[in-house]
Amino acid sequence: MLHPLRSLLSVIVLLPSYTLVLLIRLIKWLIAPLALLIQMLIGVPLVLLRLRQPLRPRFVPLQESELPDAAWIALTNTAEALAPDGFVDYGNFRCDGLIQGATLWLRLLGQPSISALAAHIAFSAGGRPSRQFVEFSTGFADNRVLGANNLGMPYSLPAPAYLARVQLKDVWDPRALYVLHRDLVAALPQTVSAANIERAVHDPAGLLADGYIREVRALLEQGWLRSTGDGESVRLSWQGAVLGVWRQAWPLASLHLRTADRRSRQLLAEHGIDVAAFAGAAVAIVVDRRPLPEQSAPLTTVCAGYEYAQFVAKQTDPKAALEAVTVELECDAAEIVVPREFRYSFRGRSDQPERRIRRFRSFDILLDPGAGLLAVTAMDREFEQAADDAEWAELTAATLMQLPLRLGPWLDDLDTILPTALQALNADAAGSKPDSASLYIDEDGNVCWQVVAWTANDKPLYVVLNARTGLIIEHSGF
Repeated sequence: MLHPLRSLLSVIVLLPSYTLVLLIRLIKWLIAPLALLIQMLIGVPLVLLRLRQPLRPRFVPLQESELPDAAWIALTNTAEALAPDGFVDYGNFRCDGLIQGATLWLRLLGQPSISALAAHIAFSAGGRPSRQFVEFSTGFADNRVLGANNLGMPYSLPAPAYLARVQLKDVWDPRALYVLHRDLVAALPQTVSAANIERAVHDPAGLLADGYIREVRALLEQGWLRSTGDGESVRLSWQGAVLGVWRQAWPLASLHLRTADRRSRQLLAEHGIDVAAFAGAAVAIVVDRRPLPEQSAPLTTVCAGYEYAQFVAKQTDPKAALEAVTVELECDAAEIVVPREFRYSFRGRSDQPERRIRRFRSFDILLDPGAGLLAVTAMDREFEQAADDAEWAELTAATLMQLPLRLGPWLDDLDTILPTALQALNADAAGSKPDSASLYIDEDGNVCWQVVAWTANDKPLYVVLNARTGLIIEHSGF
């Protein structure tokens, strides 16, 4: 009787919400044709009359201190994310004529076979929010180019014939996008050319300009653009204007963007690459995998695994400090509780006093003793900015970074506390199945272990122990 009543209440509560959603969608698609027609009638003539693209845009080199705060945060986050994979900074640039009504802030990065362009778009009017994206590019010996980006807007015109463009709007992490691009390049039979990377060292601004010029000339040959006659700029042709407005108009813009994303995912899937594994929360995205060194004995303690995690953490973020450790537990064939996975959580902080900005970064390193693998997750990033010097002083004084978790012989490790914890849990509920053990610093600054188990009735149990003394602080019980 209770279950049907719950179902009825759910229907009663949710039915108005479902009805409202369907009504909004119906209204949207009823007015969409008229809205699209108006946008085409007004947009196409305006684009033909007003929109001009420079034939050779000017990329102005900048010092890092000349970047505005929002652009500096976006470009610095990308550069730091890609640094562990060997990307070198080739400079910052500003371009005002490439996007009408907007300024483009850029940072060119590169490694021996792949270049990366971190971009921040700041619109000057209309209240449009800024956008940032990163684009990876690899040139081949046959003069073709493969590009991959996470731009959240559809392109107005098709890609030229020489350019294969992968657009993945949901892959927000730069390092995750790099892994996808790198794996796709490795799966292709073409020979990679390093000519552009070599030029980036000596003339990065010229490299950016020539890449743009090549694309514009290809679009001129295809009829999407037409020359203005002054030799300095180009305009959209009738075909280009109609297609460009059509792709950017509401509600088709989101459809074109999803179509580009779907086609890119299909291309990667054809080469055995799953994009879904690189979208979503940072904690679920693995951007680096490497084998663990051979062990003479299985990893059973947090300190033993930390020797490997610490080395990789310093490569990922030199300023990162250990924040917590979570150990997934399981029972082996002999019903002995053993660690299945170690998760070391790191957090780093960087202050920029001249900008009054404090940035935080966090990531995990996973050790799987059974598979003999070490994995690094994507980074979660956030920042705080003070409005003035007084607020900055208050911010730096109040938001002190949490004390790092320091491992050593002064702490009881997993193999020491686990028997005590399991005994306490079994006293609360015999036959409970241990799930995980977490090592962390509590609000009072004490280093604690918390071991969690589940009963046969799927009820959670836990016991908290002091990691220095091994004494039980609290446990759930019934």
